[in-house]
Amino acid sequence: MTNRLAASIFILLMSIATARAADDIVGPLRTQWGITRDLVVNLVQIMPEEKYDYRPTPEIRSFRENVSHLILENYTFMSLVAGEPAPDKAKIEALKSRDELTKALSESYAFGERTLAALTDAKAVEKVTMRGQSVLRWYPVLYNIQDSMDHYGNLVVYVRLNGLVPPRTAAAKAKSQ
Repeated sequence: MTNRLAASIFILLMSIATARAADDIVGPLRTQWGITRDLVVNLVQIMPEEKYDYRPTPEIRSFRENVSHLILENYTFMSLVAGEPAPDKAKIEALKSRDELTKALSESYAFGERTLAALTDAKAVEKVTMRGQSVLRWYPVLYNIQDSMDHYGNLVVYVRLNGLVPPRTAAAKAKSQ
């Protein structure tokens, strides 16, 4: 009886350890994806339609072009992770109104969430090809998050140059008062 009990306890402990380790890779990616989504979507939603063509200098993307780029990048990189075909770039570039863009941006992040929800740690370490290089499947997610945060930083400047306060800053100020 003791051997069976010991074996059962061992199996239970191994199951718990395996369950806890099951999201070692994907768990933090899911968390950071959600944080990034909230920052970007909330920021994009405060810019009024009449400011969507704003660009600080003629050489750089407009606010609208940045949002379109974010949508395309979310679908492009997360399609690699999902093992699906890349998005139709022309369809995304055809989106023009603030409402169309903010809806498509939210949908692109939702696509990423669904992709990450289906991703396991075992699948995350499989190889995929990204920009001609063999990388682990989780890498495009990390690259996408980093790219989104770069564009978030750009868009914060656009928002501030238009006299608006980024939601994250407004929330931090409200909390400290």
